[in-house]
Amino acid sequence: MASPSRSMPTPTLGSASVPPPASQTATQVSITSPAGSDPTDRWLTDRIVTVTVGKEEKKWAVHEKLLSSKSQFFNQYFNSADSNVNRDEMKLPDEDPKLFGLFIRWLYGNAFATSGGTRPFRFQPPDGKDVTVRDYLALYVLGGKFGMVGLRNAAIDALYTHFGEVTDFHESPNFEDIDYIFTHTTPDAPIRRFLIVHALFYLFSKGRRNAPLPADWGKVLCKNGEIGWAMIRMLADWNWTMGVNAPPMKVKARYQFHEKEAESPKIKPERPDAVEMGTIPNIDVD
Repeated sequence: MASPSRSMPTPTLGSASVPPPASQTATQVSITSPAGSDPTDRWLTDRIVTVTVGKEEKKWAVHEKLLSSKSQFFNQYFNSADSNVNRDEMKLPDEDPKLFGLFIRWLYGNAFATSGGTRPFRFQPPDGKDVTVRDYLALYVLGGKFGMVGLRNAAIDALYTHFGEVTDFHESPNFEDIDYIFTHTTPDAPIRRFLIVHALFYLFSKGRRNAPLPADWGKVLCKNGEIGWAMIRMLADWNWTMGVNAPPMKVKARYQFHEKEAESPKIKPERPDAVEMGTIPNIDVD
C-alpha cells in the first residue's frame, strides 16, 4: 500500500554557507570576494536583509542581492521606491519556517544534495522534524509563490531521486500528496504528470497483482475527479490495445519535468507525455 508522506534526508550543501537566524548575525555579517572569484560572489557582498517567517516570527538574515537575483517577488519588495515601508525586513506570517529554512539551504547551495546514497529514505509519517515528501512538494508550491523556477526544479530533482526507477514492486505516491499538488498548482505543472505516472506504474506493477488498491486512492479520487481524469488521459496517450501486452516503459529523464525561466518561451505540446516506451511483438492472449 502507499505510505503516507515519507521522510527524506535533510539536504546537505557541502561547503555552502547558510546564514543563521537574523537575531544572531544580522549586524555582524561581513563577506569579501577574493580576486578572480566567480562573478556571482557579488551577490554576497551587499546589504543583509531580514525575513521574518511564521507566527513564531523566526528570523533569517539573507543577502538581499542573492535573494532578489533569484526572485522578482523579493526584488520588487526590497528594491521598491516606496520610502514609507521598511525595505530591510519582510514579514511572511503565513509561511512555514521549516520550509523557509529548506528554501534558504537551496538559495545558498542551488540544489538539495542528498546524503547516504541514491535512496536513503525512511518510510515514516511526518513528525514536524524530519523532511518528508510533502515538504518537497510544498517547496515546489513555494517556488511558484516566489516566482522561483530554480527552486521548483530542485524540488523535482529531489523527488525524482526519491521515487527512483520503475521496478516490479513500484511504490505509489500517497494520493493525499497528489491531491495537495493538484489543489495548489495549475494544470500545466510538470509535477502533476510526474506524480500521475508513478501512480500508474504502481497500478500496473507485478508486485501489485491481486492486491487491493490503497485506501487513500478511493478517498481522494472520490473527492477530486481532476486526478482521475488526469490518469485516464495519460492512459489514453499510451495507446495500449486489448489483447496486446503493455510495452516496457520508464519515466522520462528528470529534465523533462523541469520548467524554464519566465523569459524563455515555454514550447511544449498540449499534453506532454511522461514516459518512454519500448516495443514488443504482438502476443495472442488466451
